[in-house]
Amino acid sequence: MNIILQFSPIIIFLIMLGVGMSVRVENFIEVFKNLKVLITGLLSQIIILPVIGFLFAILAPIDPVLKVGVILITCVPSAVTSNYITKLIGGNVALSVSLTAVTACFSFLTIPFILLIVLPNLIDGANVFEKLNFTKTSLSLLLITTLPVFLGIFINTKFSKLVEKVRKIYSIFSLFSFLIIVLAAWYSEWNAVIDLYISIGVLVILLAVAILISSFTLVNLLNLNEANKKTIIIESFIQNAAMAIVVGGTVFEIKSGYLAIAVLYALVQYKILFLLWISNKFFQNFSKS
Repeated sequence: MNIILQFSPIIIFLIMLGVGMSVRVENFIEVFKNLKVLITGLLSQIIILPVIGFLFAILAPIDPVLKVGVILITCVPSAVTSNYITKLIGGNVALSVSLTAVTACFSFLTIPFILLIVLPNLIDGANVFEKLNFTKTSLSLLLITTLPVFLGIFINTKFSKLVEKVRKIYSIFSLFSFLIIVLAAWYSEWNAVIDLYISIGVLVILLAVAILISSFTLVNLLNLNEANKKTIIIESFIQNAAMAIVVGGTVFEIKSGYLAIAVLYALVQYKILFLLWISNKFFQNFSKS
């Protein structure tokens, strides 16, 4: 499993390539026509989530290494699974894919910037600046996130017929790859994950609920239509645990902190979504009877 984690930057590259191949230039143009919706999604993902992560990290009485994990999981882009979930619940799939692509493209700037601003307030400042080289981190993220997204868009534009034929298989491959990274991290940190689930599981659940409530409140305050509301909530809530694992490994070379927190959040976010889906189905059936 550690071999999988060593090759995880390559896997992330391939996943982001798939995100790019899901987008056409026309999708971006269409999304950019409705700036209110786009800015709302970006505001939630790039600003509100890291603020929530910072507040949880600074207030929670936990080890500084775990605080790093909390920050990481709230400053990464949304996961590829957000696009599938958006489609299942009747959201705006074009917006979902575009937001995933845009946040991934800007992540080579946003993630190092957020880490440099936030982490010195949580752990030893000198240690942070020694480990976190902005240029090196940005370049690494540029290569594994931004570059493959643009490459995917180019491939989809120039070879749309070929992409159409392989899109379904590649989507399954991307989803499978994402799960493999998370499961590999879970396996390699099994004892830490179990211990942390017992000790700070409630904290991670509260973090997930806070993100869900904040995104729900934001889209309702701005009075978006139902499809766009669902999309932005999912994009904000479903965080890319695989990328958090890769970024943590690339920057800090820490084990149990960022790995375990990323895995815990990944488990919790899907459990909460499943419970909400079950509850929704129950109330729909109840109202019909």
